[in-house]
Amino acid sequence: MISTYIDEDSVVFCGETKKVQVINQLIEKAVENGTLSCPNQFKEAIFDRESIMSTGLGMGVAVPHAKIDGINEFFVVCGVLENPVDWDSLDGEPVDLVFLIGGPAERQKDYLMLLSKITLVIKNEETRKALREASSAETFVKQFQGL
Repeated sequence: MISTYIDEDSVVFCGETKKVQVINQLIEKAVENGTLSCPNQFKEAIFDRESIMSTGLGMGVAVPHAKIDGINEFFVVCGVLENPVDWDSLDGEPVDLVFLIGGPAERQKDYLMLLSKITLVIKNEETRKALREASSAETFVKQFQGL
């Protein structure tokens, strides 16, 4: 269930204006939450992934993600951006919702399942609108209850 990974402590309201800054802020939040103990290794994997292909899926949403040794459990950090940021998205549109996913290197099936569930949720236009309009982490998290 997605709600297992998204709680009020995993939501960041972000005023950054560049993709690199947004990703760094979300990684810092994962470190602060205690879900990421190897930020430099993870950051390298995330930016390597971005250099291969943008994680901007379209619809104003990006899902930067990486699996590495040193992470024991999956985590998600959500960013609600105050201003849309250029992400080199597939549809060319800027991004204002970001879901940073990290996980253990050896759990590919679980990783793909989590990634596909988040993708499925964000395809719903009403859900995306509610997430963008969330004024608090509590309101944001409510969108994932039961999912």
